[in-house]
Amino acid sequence: MTSTAPRRLMSATVASVLAALMLAPAAARADLPDPTLAETVSGASLSGSFLAAQLAAKDNDDAAAVAFYERALALDPANEELKQFLFLALTANGRIADAVDIGRQLPQAGPAGGVVRLVVAVHALKQKSWAKVSELLAGSNGGELDRLVELLLKAWALYGAGNVDGALDTSTAFAGADWANVVRDYHSGLIAAAAARDAEAEKFFRQAIADRAAAAVLSEVYLRAVEALVRVQAKLGKLDEARQTLASGKELLPTHPPFLALGRRLEEGLPLAPLLTSAPQGGSELLYNVGAAISRQGGASFAQSYLQLADYLNPGSDVVVLALADVFENHKDHERANGYYERIDAKSPYWRRARLQYALNLNDLDQVDKAKETLKVLIAEDPDDLLAYSTLGSVHSQHEEYAEAAEVYDRAVARIATPEQSHWDLFYRRGIAHERLKQWEKAEPNFKQALALNPDQPNVLNYLGYSWIDMGINLEEGMAMIRKAVELRPNSGYIVDSLGWAHYRLGQYEDAVRELERAVELMPQDPVINDHLGDAYWKAGRKLEATFQWNHALASKPEPDDEKKIRAKLEHGLRDEATATSAAD
Repeated sequence: MTSTAPRRLMSATVASVLAALMLAPAAARADLPDPTLAETVSGASLSGSFLAAQLAAKDNDDAAAVAFYERALALDPANEELKQFLFLALTANGRIADAVDIGRQLPQAGPAGGVVRLVVAVHALKQKSWAKVSELLAGSNGGELDRLVELLLKAWALYGAGNVDGALDTSTAFAGADWANVVRDYHSGLIAAAAARDAEAEKFFRQAIADRAAAAVLSEVYLRAVEALVRVQAKLGKLDEARQTLASGKELLPTHPPFLALGRRLEEGLPLAPLLTSAPQGGSELLYNVGAAISRQGGASFAQSYLQLADYLNPGSDVVVLALADVFENHKDHERANGYYERIDAKSPYWRRARLQYALNLNDLDQVDKAKETLKVLIAEDPDDLLAYSTLGSVHSQHEEYAEAAEVYDRAVARIATPEQSHWDLFYRRGIAHERLKQWEKAEPNFKQALALNPDQPNVLNYLGYSWIDMGINLEEGMAMIRKAVELRPNSGYIVDSLGWAHYRLGQYEDAVRELERAVELMPQDPVINDHLGDAYWKAGRKLEATFQWNHALASKPEPDDEKKIRAKLEHGLRDEATATSAAD
């Protein structure tokens, strides 16, 4: 078990790091929100601007990248390479109309022009220039993903032109990998549903969700297809089938906000409109589907441009806005992420989810009081929203306000009539809060309840098992729990560290060294794990290696209290157990 103290990532602004590369600043640009950045950009040299733009793009600072590329291009207006870089940066930053202006100056032929053609075609779709879309996307030689996107965009352009039969002929002409065919069937269904050809739409949507394996690869597409099918079935008067479809979706994600909203409307007998009705909305949905899938596979930066194009086509799409917010959270740009969350309307089924994430970002931005107040309002508005309690409790715990956290968790548990498996986390969190308050008589029952609800939860097994060993009770059962946690999550450095530290607490130093060396391999820069290995080396008689490990722990920026203990060990050695950094601190 390792320290739960928050670990913060600190980064300097690109402008301050690059200031030495620039010439003396001239007049500031009025269109840049940061005056310091504006002054730096306005006085930058050509080479300095280009280098600064490259570094800014690498640091996911899109606004700075655009500003420096614009400055570089102003100094060398005929440079085609600079135009290409600026075009890409503008697209990633959501300035699509500006990107189109640059794109029209770039070659659109050949594979290298594929992204330019795509962006210009998206602009044409938004402008309802239907024939222009097909013209721009004709004759593509790209890969399967490119062909899928281009073919379906052409299909949506044909729908926009009123040629529904041509749109469906175009969309269904695609054949590729299973995942691509799911997207094909989904968009064929969307086209049919938008044209009020509901029987055809139902067939396509059924095909899209027929393979549940697609739910793991294309989860967003799958969930949206389920939602679209429910809407079509309800419109056809097949209410029992609509409820069955919705129930199958809830098996995958019981608390999915659109599913909950659809369920309420079905029970109240309210009409359900198609998921979307226009060609720009269809193009936006396609680009969202692709962007979300790429982001899920770890390509957030690449996905960002697809999502920005989706947002450009349909600024009212909540799913697109949420996906963009998620991208910027991955970039650690919490402020920009919150700008997207603020766009979610209070009537949206996603509103509460957006507000929860908004509050967590406020917390990361050190606006802790505002974060707490936001969460308290959510709880007051819906006292049965256990996720809101859990989030508020987590904020309190992060700031070591364990009494306040315990009180929040107590209120949450009081709302539970019959505990279910999904509630294990609340009991686990409440147990941690009481353990940190040194109220073991209250903590232990919560850990046991969490395990009763979810017997194979590795975090609970790890926490309870180590706590017993640390207190010298239930030693065999505690060690068995930790071993099981390691089996369930063998690549978790924290849990492997707990196993090594448990061996250490039991005086089994050679076993401790073996497991802690493995934990360090998994998390080589973690100061606590390196400190633990140093202690184990010392007890095993390997004092030179212990000193090296403590120095490495010190270089990994430990918490202030741990730093003092490590420095004492470097000066005096490990004199007794009191000097060792506790794994439960």
